[in-house]
Amino acid sequence: MRRLDDPQQDCDRNRAVADKEKPREKIIGEIKRTLAANKMRDGVHIRLTLTRGVKTTSGMDPRLNQSGPTLIVLGEHKAPVYAKTGLNLITSKIRRPPPDVLDARIHHANLLNSILAKIEANNAGADDALMLDTRGFVAETNATHIFIVRNSDVATSRVVACPEGITRATVIEICTAEKIRCLETDLSVVDVYGAHEIFCTGTMGELAAVIRIDNRQIGDGKVGAMTKRLSDLYLERTKIEGAQVVDL
Repeated sequence: MRRLDDPQQDCDRNRAVADKEKPREKIIGEIKRTLAANKMRDGVHIRLTLTRGVKTTSGMDPRLNQSGPTLIVLGEHKAPVYAKTGLNLITSKIRRPPPDVLDARIHHANLLNSILAKIEANNAGADDALMLDTRGFVAETNATHIFIVRNSDVATSRVVACPEGITRATVIEICTAEKIRCLETDLSVVDVYGAHEIFCTGTMGELAAVIRIDNRQIGDGKVGAMTKRLSDLYLERTKIEGAQVVDL
């Protein structure tokens, strides 16, 4: 057993800390390498997928994956996917499963129920679909988180039938910094219909206003003041935060 002040033990401890940091640094390095190889500098959407790695044969048993995980870095030139003039949603008949069926907090590729909801929205001529959980409360849309605004208060669904999101968390942080009351709570469809403003959050959509749901106008049918304010604050924050992946 080494003494607490043993230099070698300190070295081993520092190496252990460094090893914990390596995965993040390696991912950032692979993003930089992908962007450089494709001469991408601006207007790029990056999607990361981590698989269980190469299998020795087909099958669901994780023990068949014996070469370690595979990181896929997909970069493409892609503009934000939602119009800033406001979205039209429908409420989907497809429900989000509870955690004991498939925990929505896990970011996975099993997106069939979201795809079915999106097809439902397409057939209705809507931009996206609002999805409820099995209790009847709002989960999120098929692709983004939902926030409602009533008077000067902001509220969003609890993380029960929807994943945690970076954009969602950033909006909550902004509200805290700006002394805007923001609640994480169960939201019913009635809460949504009665909102003064609604907006979605997501990596590709950033903050996008919702002006109609189920042929009901939200507020005055225009992008609201709170949505505009939070959108501006979000853009300011993204200019100064995050890991730099291209040389300025």
